[in-house]
Amino acid sequence: MTFYAFGLNYEQVPVNVTEAFALDEVDQRQLYATLDLSDDAEVIFLSTCNRTEVYLYGDAADVTAIQEALSSMAGRTFPKDQAFWFEDEEAILHVLEVASGIRSMVPGDGQILSQVKDAYRLAVDGDAVDSLLHRLMHTAFRAAKRVATETDLSSGAASVSTASVAMARRYFGETVDDFAGLNILLIGAGKMGRLALGALDKARPASISVTNRSAERAEAVATEHDAATIPWTERHSAVAAADFVIVATGAPEPVVIAENLPPRDPGDATLLVDIAMPRNIDPAVDALTGFTVFDLDDLQAFVKDTEARRTAEIPRAREVCNELMSDFVTWVFHQQALQPAIQAIRGTFDAIREQEVDRHAHRTDMNRQEVDRLTKSIMQKLLAVPIVKLKNVDPDSIDFVRGIKLLHALFSRPSCEDESAEKARNESDYETPSLSDAPSGCPFDTHRTSGSDDVDELLRRAVALSDEARSSAA
Repeated sequence: MTFYAFGLNYEQVPVNVTEAFALDEVDQRQLYATLDLSDDAEVIFLSTCNRTEVYLYGDAADVTAIQEALSSMAGRTFPKDQAFWFEDEEAILHVLEVASGIRSMVPGDGQILSQVKDAYRLAVDGDAVDSLLHRLMHTAFRAAKRVATETDLSSGAASVSTASVAMARRYFGETVDDFAGLNILLIGAGKMGRLALGALDKARPASISVTNRSAERAEAVATEHDAATIPWTERHSAVAAADFVIVATGAPEPVVIAENLPPRDPGDATLLVDIAMPRNIDPAVDALTGFTVFDLDDLQAFVKDTEARRTAEIPRAREVCNELMSDFVTWVFHQQALQPAIQAIRGTFDAIREQEVDRHAHRTDMNRQEVDRLTKSIMQKLLAVPIVKLKNVDPDSIDFVRGIKLLHALFSRPSCEDESAEKARNESDYETPSLSDAPSGCPFDTHRTSGSDDVDELLRRAVALSDEARSSAA
C-alpha cells in the first residue's frame, strides 16, 4: 500500500481542463458510495475552483479505479499525462502544503483550509477514511495553524474572491478611488460571492446589487452588505447597466449568455470577472463590444505579483510542513512496526480465552454468548495498559526495537503448546463466574467499534490514572 496524491490543478492545466473534472458534493458522495477499492484503501477527494485532487492510501488497482470513475463522471478520459503525481513522503507533503495555503493560486489563501475540512467531512461521511488518513488530515490542520501563526504567509493574503476585486481595482486604474462612482453587480449568493462582497466592504461604489436564482438567498446577502437585489430573470439587463460584475454561482453551465445581453452604447464598458468553476460566463461575451471578461486563467496571471511579495515566507512555511511530515512518517512506521506485536499479543490471549471458554462454558449458569462477552471484557482490560505503554515508547529509542523483538518472542503462539503450561491450566481451580463479576468500564479500552485505536485519548487517560495513583500513594 502506498500514499498517493494526484490530480489536476491550476499549476498543470488550464481552467477548461480542470472544470471538466470538477466534483460537487453530490458527485463526491456518489464516488464514495460506488467506488470499489481494496479492503484497506482510504481516499479523499478535494475539488475547488482551481483543483480536483485525490489523496489515496491504496495500491495501483485503486488508482486505476479512481481514474476510471473520474473519467466516467467527466465524460472524457482522465489526462494522466497532464496530471500531477506524488507518492509517499512527497504525497504527504503535498497534502500539508495544500491545507496550509502554500500551493494556492494566492499563497496563504484562507479559504483553502475550510475547503480541505469540507472534503474531509464528506470522506468521513462516506466511510472512506480510516486511521491513516484521519491522522494525515489532522496533521494537515496542525500544519495550517502553525503556518498561519508562525509565518506571514497569510498576512494580507487574498482568496480567489478577494483577489478578483483587487484585479478589478487595477483594471479601473488609479482614477477610481475605492470604486467610487461605479455600479457593482454580484451574480451568485454562495460563499465565493459573499467573500467578494466582503472585500468591497470598505469601498464606496455608487451602488452594489445582488442577484441569485434563489431570491431569498440574494436578499440575505444583500441585507448583510447593505446592497440592493435584482430579480434573476433581469440579470442580463443588470449586467449591461453595471460597471463591474462578479459572477460566482454554483451552476454547471454559463448563466451569462452573449445573445441575451442588450447592445451597448459605444462609450460604455463592463468588466466581468468569472470566479466560478465551471465557468459561468459564456466565452462569447468577451468578444462583444463593451464587455471585458476575466476568468481564473487571467486571475492566475494577476496573482503572480502577490506571489512575489510572499515568496520570502514560503521557505519558512515549508519548513513547518516538512517537520510535521517527518512526524507523520515516524508515526506511520511506528504503527506498522507495532501492529504485528499488538496482533501477536491479542491473538495469543484471545486463543487462550476461546480455548478456556470452550472447555468451561458448560460448567456455568451463563450461556455461551454471556461467557464470551465477559471473558472478552476481562481480556481487553488486562491488555489495555501494556498496549498503551507500548504505543507510548519512543520509536527512535533502541529499546523500541528490542521491545518489539521481545514481544514477538513472548507472545507469538508456538505450534505445540508447552505441556507444563497446558497441565497447569487444566489443573487450575475454576470458580463459576456470573455477569455481576464483569469489571466496570475501563479507561484504557483499546477496542473500538471502528476498528482503530484513539491513541491520543488512551494516553491522556493513562497519564491521568497514573497521576491519581501517585497522589493516592503520597
